[in-house]
Amino acid sequence: MATNGSPAAPIPRQNKRNRHSENILAATAVAPPILLLLLFIGIPAIALLATAFTDYSPGIEPEFVGLKNFTTLFNSSVFYSILLRNIAYVIGVVSLQLLVALGIALILDNELPYRRIWMALLIAPFAISPVVGVVIWKNLLDPSYGLVNYVISSLGLPTVPWMSTPLTSMIAVVIVAVWRGFPFIAIILFAALRGIPTEVKEAARIDGATSFQIFWHVKLPFIMPALSIMALFETIFAVREFDTIQTMTGGGPGTSTSLLSHYLYRTAFGTFRFGMGAAVGWVMLALTMLMAALIIWRAYRDMFPKNKA
Repeated sequence: MATNGSPAAPIPRQNKRNRHSENILAATAVAPPILLLLLFIGIPAIALLATAFTDYSPGIEPEFVGLKNFTTLFNSSVFYSILLRNIAYVIGVVSLQLLVALGIALILDNELPYRRIWMALLIAPFAISPVVGVVIWKNLLDPSYGLVNYVISSLGLPTVPWMSTPLTSMIAVVIVAVWRGFPFIAIILFAALRGIPTEVKEAARIDGATSFQIFWHVKLPFIMPALSIMALFETIFAVREFDTIQTMTGGGPGTSTSLLSHYLYRTAFGTFRFGMGAAVGWVMLALTMLMAALIIWRAYRDMFPKNKA
């Protein structure tokens, strides 16, 4: 620090050299994944955007049509209904997955008898092939011979017409999506809970904190980074949900369970309008980036709060 008007001491050359070496090392470490992202995501995204500006169909020479595909898409009432349904689906499914997974992780964090067996059973839905799992659920929910309706009727309750009405079809899809997604989240959250120092929880108990207060003020802040990462990944998965829709309902009845990915599939491979399908793909990409950015911003704000002092 300068005193009596003397100039500030220059930064030692060795410190500058070390900082320069650290920057080179950091750039070298980050460069490979960035190049891979550009190769496997950036280039296909640019090619998809180029296709969206054409009327490309198999066997026909593509012609540049500018924004026609996007204009047609944004003037379609069907597209808007599917877009809103997709947003509601993502919010509903991801919220339910996180809540169910958090509840199970908190139960496992206690001294639960036969915890290893429960952990093995928890992994089962995640280990089963997605299509196989959906087919199993489709048979379980079958209105005629499904086990679910059999149990409901045995309790004296009216059976549910699964996959027959728009509402029950979407409920069935949400049930399967939550069942497929929550095990992985629960395992990650369980690991995060086990990483909380015991001393912190014991200090809270000594101070007279209730179980809910310990969860809210101790456990939740510790696992929030893991919870945010899981929310990010599951949001990305939910936006591009396809196999559950296609296997269970085919987007029906009508288009009541059709999401953007299924709409893209029907547009590109059902009517062979690949230009229009590419436009839908870019809408999906924009929606994914927007929702992911909101989650990342919220997580960053919670993990790195501004110093108000």
